[in-house]
Amino acid sequence: MEKLSWHQKFLLKRELKITCRSFQQLGYSSVNETELMNYLVSYRWKKKAPSSIKACREDILHIEPNEFFDYQQLIAQTSNLTIKDWHDLTDLF
Repeated sequence: MEKLSWHQKFLLKRELKITCRSFQQLGYSSVNETELMNYLVSYRWKKKAPSSIKACREDILHIEPNEFFDYQQLIAQTSNLTIKDWHDLTDLF
């Protein structure tokens, strides 16, 4: 799944909000809907996307924080940014 249409994103917005809220309740305050959507499209659903919007919704509600942060760590390791370019590292500690 390369990209989602605005309509597909709209249909998934509620589940993204719920998952963000869940992460925030666990203490991960800087996670936002855009980052979650990027994770889904560019990593989790890259090879095998769910077959329907309903399946996408279910999958979003079952994202575990460690799965998302493993992806974030992978992005950080493969990024060209230096430690000086990172502004907020508090979620990593």
